[in-house]
Amino acid sequence: MSDHPPASADPSSVRQWNERVVVATFTDGQPHRVSDTAAATGLTPASVRAVLGTLGAKGWIAARDPAPAGLGRPARTYQLATPDAVVLGVDLGGHAVRVVSADLAGQVQVVGEAAVPPGDVDGTRAVIAELLVGVPVERVWTTGLAVSGALGADGTLVRSLALGHLANSRPAEVFADVLPGDVLTCHDTRSALWAEHESGAARGVRDVMLVSLGRRPSIALLLDGQLYVGAHGSAGELSLNELLPATSSDHAAAPETARAFLAGITPQIAYAVGLVDPSLVVVGGAPASVFAPSLPGFGAALASRLQSPPEVVASALDQFAAATGACLLARRRVFAVLLHAPDGVAALTQEGFLAAARP
Repeated sequence: MSDHPPASADPSSVRQWNERVVVATFTDGQPHRVSDTAAATGLTPASVRAVLGTLGAKGWIAARDPAPAGLGRPARTYQLATPDAVVLGVDLGGHAVRVVSADLAGQVQVVGEAAVPPGDVDGTRAVIAELLVGVPVERVWTTGLAVSGALGADGTLVRSLALGHLANSRPAEVFADVLPGDVLTCHDTRSALWAEHESGAARGVRDVMLVSLGRRPSIALLLDGQLYVGAHGSAGELSLNELLPATSSDHAAAPETARAFLAGITPQIAYAVGLVDPSLVVVGGAPASVFAPSLPGFGAALASRLQSPPEVVASALDQFAAATGACLLARRRVFAVLLHAPDGVAALTQEGFLAAARP
C-alpha cells in the first residue's frame, strides 16, 4: 500500500484508500483516539471521524466509552471490532487429519487429530466430519486446507505421494460437503513455514527457509515476508528427486546417526541456501526434535560452505504446524478479500466476506 493516494484519484478511490489506511492503523488490536489516528495516517481529524463512522457502519470499528481520568472530558477511543467468527485449519495427510480453529484475532486452538484410512475418500470425509463435531460450523467463515504435493494455481493437486488418490482433483471440492465456509487450499510445508513465521521459531524474520524432514522431505521459502510459490506453484516440492532422502525418528536413535544424516545432506542444503540467502533455516517435520541436538554442528558445517551463513534452529511447533499455518493463511485471506473488494472495503461480516470472495 502506498503512503498517499494517487494525486489524480477520484473521490471513490480516495474514500477506499482512506478506509484501508485507517483500518491498517487498528490492526494492532489496541484502542486509538481520533488524534492518534490522524497523526498516523496524515488525514485530518474531520476526515478520520468520517471514515470511522463509515467503518463502524460496516462492522470494522467499535467505539469505546472513555474511562474517567483526572480533570476534563476524556477522549473517546476506537478499536478494531472482533466479530463472532471462526476460521479453521485442516491438515489433510495420507495417514492423519489435524484440525485447529482461530478467531479473527488469530488466537489458535487445537480441535483434534485422528487417523484416516489411506486412499479412502469416504473414510477421510467421515473422519473430518467427526473431528468437526462441536465446532460451530455455522460461524466458520473460511477453512484453510493444507495438502501435501504439487498444487496448481486453481487448487488442483497435480501430484502427491501422500495423497495420490486425490491427484488431478481439487481437494477443496472433494471435501466441500464437510469443510465449512470458503476454502483456501495451501501447501502443507508452506503452511508450516507460515506458522513458524507467525508464532514459531521464525517469528518476525522475513527471509526464511524451512527444511521439512520426514517420509516426504520438502523445502519452503519465505522471501521478504512473503511465501514463495514459484512460477508453477511447486517451489520446494522435491518428490521427483532425491535431494533430501526420506527420514524418520530412527535416524536419530543415536546421536552419531543423527549427525551422520545431517552431514550427508549438508552439501544439498548449503547449495539451496546459497541460492536464496535466507537469514534463518528452520529444520522441521516429524523427526525435527530428535535432530535438534545435532543442529549446532550442522549449522557450523553449513557456515563453512557459505559466504553469509544463516542461523539454524529446530522448529518450535508440534504436529499441528501445517494446520495452524493453513488457519492463519485463511484468516489473512479474509482481511485481504474484504479490504480489496471491487467496490471498496466490504462489510466485516460473514455475508460480506462470502460475497466478496466469490469469483
